Amino acid sequence: KHYSEKPSETFHQGINQDLWFEDEKMELKHPCVGIIQDATIWGKTKEMLVLKKVLQELPNVTFYWIGDGPYREKITSELGKYKNFKWLGRLDHPKGVRKFLSTIDIYGLVTGFDTLGMTTQEAQLMEKPVIVSKTGGTSEALIENKTGFLIELGDYKEWIDRINFLLNDEKKCKSMGQLGKKFVIEQFSWNKKTSDFINICQKYL
Repeated sequence: KHYSEKPSETFHQGINQDLWFEDEKMELKHPCVGIIQDATIWGKTKEMLVLKKVLQELPNVTFYWIGDGPYREKITSELGKYKNFKWLGRLDHPKGVRKFLSTIDIYGLVTGFDTLGMTTQEAQLMEKPVIVSKTGGTSEALIENKTGFLIELGDYKEWIDRINFLLNDEKKCKSMGQLGKKFVIEQFSWNKKTSDFINICQKYL
């Protein structure tokens, strides 16, 4: 608005892919969906309540939530009523998160708004298929239908359909995971971001 004549670029944060490798596994019940996000902003956190109907419709799928914050109890008081929802608190990063991502079958980012979603990249580096709320910049963190799926806010039926689809197609899960790792390394590794930064400088300076 104020500097409409000035050139600008979107520059995403890079990620160190060397931190994300197969680690020892946690004792989780399968099949399962893993969720990593804090409950510090209600606008982001409240979208997790869409899982109420998902939990009802998928009683044999266990949902594990990693995260905490001032709005945590608002979520656990509702979702904790279901036997297939487990809150595990926070885990240390990257070791604890790596063990969690090594164990889960599907990664889910259930958020009301977000920028890029770093956990979506971490999950793909661990070769997990991802299902992500479509909001903000989350669509830039994956390739729709190839490394994961985007879900419109509030669309619990689509969460159910996509989770069922992945759990019933092991080959597709593996393919999405492999493509996801390749995509993140090619688009968000620090080698790529360093090159992007140099190119921006050369373009405008």
